[in-house]
Parts: sequence; structure tokens; C-alpha cells
Amino acid sequence: MKVLMRGVHLSLTDGLKDYVQGHLVDHIERLCDDQEASEIDISLVDTNGPKGGLDKECRVTVRLPGLSAIHVTETAETLHQAIDAARDRMENTLKRTLERRRDVSNQGLPQDIASNVPTY
Repeated sequence: MKVLMRGVHLSLTDGLKDYVQGHLVDHIERLCDDQEASEIDISLVDTNGPKGGLDKECRVTVRLPGLSAIHVTETAETLHQAIDAARDRMENTLKRTLERRRDVSNQGLPQDIASNVPTY
């Protein structure tokens, strides 16, 4: 899985990268383990800079083959809180999306039609 990580108006420290890897990327990879050409795009943003306030954002976009991109944005007082909130929302969204995909692909022909289809 390809992971793109960038900081907007802040520098990405090794500690922050490790936190994102352990608390966000690993969880997403676990859900998408059978997907070959997946990509995770993560942007960590400090909107107000040194002014403070509720201005730290974690933007996550997951691209899976055969599906449209899934995008989540979370805002919190600290980056760690924003990362954790984005992880929770992304996990729920991915589970729901992948479950719908499995349901549609497993439906197939209705049982009564399938029994009348001749086999050659």
C-alpha cells in the first residue's frame, strides 16, 4: 500500500510520523489487506498556526481499485486527537463501503432463475 504523508503549515517530526503509522495507517491496511493497488493520502494541517484553538486537521483519502476515493476530514485541538478521530471515521466508512461491495458481488442470480438456466 502506498502512503503519502504531508504537513501543511507544520513540520512532520519522526514521532508524529510514527504515531500516524501506528494509529492510522496500520488500521487502514488491516481493513484493506486484500487490495493490491491501494493508496492512502494523509495531510496534517495547522490552520491558525501559532494562534492556537480548534485548528488541527487530519485529512485522509483512501483510494481502492474499483471504488471511488473515500475522504475523511477531522478537526481537533491537537493533531493526535484529530488523527484518532479520522481513524475511527475512516474505519467505519471503509467497513461499510467494503461490506456493500461484497453484498453486491455476492447477490448473483436469484435462486429461481438460476435453477432454470440451462447448463451446456
